[in-house]
Amino acid sequence: MRKTAPQRLAEREARARSELLDSLFDPWIGGAGNAETLARLGPVDPMDAKDVARALRIDITGPFAELTRETQTRIKAALTVLANSDGEEFRAYWLDLRAPFGTTEAEADALFPVVAKSLGVRLPETPPGG
Repeated sequence: MRKTAPQRLAEREARARSELLDSLFDPWIGGAGNAETLARLGPVDPMDAKDVARALRIDITGPFAELTRETQTRIKAALTVLANSDGEEFRAYWLDLRAPFGTTEAEADALFPVVAKSLGVRLPETPPGG
């Protein structure tokens, strides 16, 4: 069955968001078993917002601040789309990322608000579907 133009466009937009997130999370890509990354971050409980925020400050928010304003805006726009979605796209991305912490959908769901807030993205007051 052929995909419709809106389906193809949605897939392209999802790929573009994934590429933007890759640029953001570059230090953690494939870091699940990386001893250097784990040593640098120390223990991180993905369900503990303070631990996650600390890890983000160590590796993510500094390089984010050094990106061009255009790239920052594009990343924030991608995170805003994800914040207004059902969470499935971020879960799939995070679990495929093999980041150094968070290996379940529940952990990805707990991580996302910390990531969004750390980068200045407002979350909806009422979660989608809620």
